[in-house]
Amino acid sequence: MILSRLSLPTKVTVLLLGLSLGPLLISGIVHENRAVASGKQAVRERYAQSARFAARAFDLRIEGFNRDVGLLATRFPVAALDLPAIARHLDVEGTLLPTAIGRHELHVFNALNEGDAQTFLALPDGRVFFSQPFHNVRSVPNLKAFPWFAKLDRLRGGTILGDLPPFTVAGHPQLIALKPLFASPGVSTGYLGALLDPSVLQRILREVVREQSGARSITAGTELAALINQYGQFAAHSHRHLVGTAVPPHLFGTRTTGTEEVQIGEERVILSRAEVGRSGWYVALQTPVHGAYREVYTLTWLLTVMIVLTFIFVLLFADHLATVLLRPVHELERGAEMIGAGALDYRIELQDHAHDELGRVAHAFNKMGENLLRSRRQIEAYGRTLSVANQELDAMVFAITHDLKKSLRGIEGFATFLDEDYAPQLGRDGVEMIQSIVQNVHRIEKLADDLIGLVEHERERGERAGFPMDALLREAREHCLENLIGEVTIQPGMPELIGDRVRLSLVFTNLISNGLKFNRSARPRVEITFEDLGTVFEFAVSDNGIGIDSRYHEHIFDLFSRLHAKDEYDGMGTGLNLAWRIIEEHRGQINVESKPGLGSRFIVRVPKDPSSLTSPGFPL
Repeated sequence: MILSRLSLPTKVTVLLLGLSLGPLLISGIVHENRAVASGKQAVRERYAQSARFAARAFDLRIEGFNRDVGLLATRFPVAALDLPAIARHLDVEGTLLPTAIGRHELHVFNALNEGDAQTFLALPDGRVFFSQPFHNVRSVPNLKAFPWFAKLDRLRGGTILGDLPPFTVAGHPQLIALKPLFASPGVSTGYLGALLDPSVLQRILREVVREQSGARSITAGTELAALINQYGQFAAHSHRHLVGTAVPPHLFGTRTTGTEEVQIGEERVILSRAEVGRSGWYVALQTPVHGAYREVYTLTWLLTVMIVLTFIFVLLFADHLATVLLRPVHELERGAEMIGAGALDYRIELQDHAHDELGRVAHAFNKMGENLLRSRRQIEAYGRTLSVANQELDAMVFAITHDLKKSLRGIEGFATFLDEDYAPQLGRDGVEMIQSIVQNVHRIEKLADDLIGLVEHERERGERAGFPMDALLREAREHCLENLIGEVTIQPGMPELIGDRVRLSLVFTNLISNGLKFNRSARPRVEITFEDLGTVFEFAVSDNGIGIDSRYHEHIFDLFSRLHAKDEYDGMGTGLNLAWRIIEEHRGQINVESKPGLGSRFIVRVPKDPSSLTSPGFPL
């Protein structure tokens, strides 16, 4: 068959087309209206995003303009103004001053606004006495003569859209920012204002909307794009001659942000609104529905055609492709399950796919099974050899220690005989040397006993099973308190652990006894706590003993490791090494946190998952 000669990626691609497009086709037929609604929602969200983007740009410009005027008013040298002299000049001359205190600050402000702003100063009675740039006018304007002044004066400053002849052209209102000047708190000495050129807002509206829409301008495809102030006037408009006019009710009446479809006369439009900060100003974008949804309607038609064509394709090929392509996959799956279950001699045969990717995968599975089978046999052989070697080593240890102890008993007997019968002839120094010999003999005997005990502990392996830790810890506590004095507290609610109970009991017995033995406190204390860390249980054995210097933290788990003189504390240094090996067998960890004089904290982490236990006594 031609299909059997195709590569695996081609087969998988064809299979995915057949199996995945079927449900998608049915879903497309059933939910076509939902897809159209989602497309329309995406279009509305695009216009809403454009409105929000424009509102953000206006907010940055208008609020920045208002903030700069306020900062200029705060830092203006009001105290240097001679207000009576300025008032007399206006009364006599009736013209603006050609220069004034603070002219440099006003010039810098205009320069920062790239020449798109002009500033002015006014007396407390509202008469303007200076402007930057200078205006040679015969009639001095009075701010109180304009309706917008009362609104801003009541709010103690702000921004508004209004006229200020002769600084503005009649019928072309500009953005005005006004701030009161104070020589002292609560005492107004005049006003500082600025006018922003209308072209700035028009430019922002044009550039922001064009940038948001890409190469083509949204404004060209919309009926309206405008900036509306809080008093219902157009501050900027895609049709510039409408700036300053009243806003239609459908734009200003609701004053809510968002996007919706509204009916305007006989035409239905998409209307997007976004507030400029919290100023009460709004950006409005309006576009006819038929133009905005043109792409959605086109995609809907194309989707219908594709649904029909794809459904025919899926109907003809899906069943055949599924049957042909999944058969070798099922064989591979069965082979993997058999090998995973331990049948390493199982082999996968794919005659029709000997030369494609599936055939190579089957060959790799068979090769893996052969390697695993060979490795298992080698491991079993190594295990038998190791078991025999361990038995021989244990026998040798027992024999050596037995002969060693026999010789030591003879040495101890001769030393005792010399001490009892020849003490006067040996003198005090001789007796002390004999006693030293006896003590070292006892120490070597203890070392031999510990070595035998270590071997016996290695032989003692229990079965893997679950058991309550609180019972194990109580038994370990009772065993330690038989020969040592102190207090051992166990946290309530200990969990159930899975492992070798006999060997884990040795771990905690050694840790508890060390905490009580290596302790100079009047009341030796040991506390055992635990914490569930998800995949492991963490047990902590803390004591108030002598502590361990950080230099020895890595060496205390070595065999026969001792940090103190033999006559200071008993022990041969085998307990912690045994504990470390037992925890390693359980795939856990044991660490220490300690400082000299501040006690020690041994942390034991044991995994919850029984399959992670890999001791020879634990069959997986």
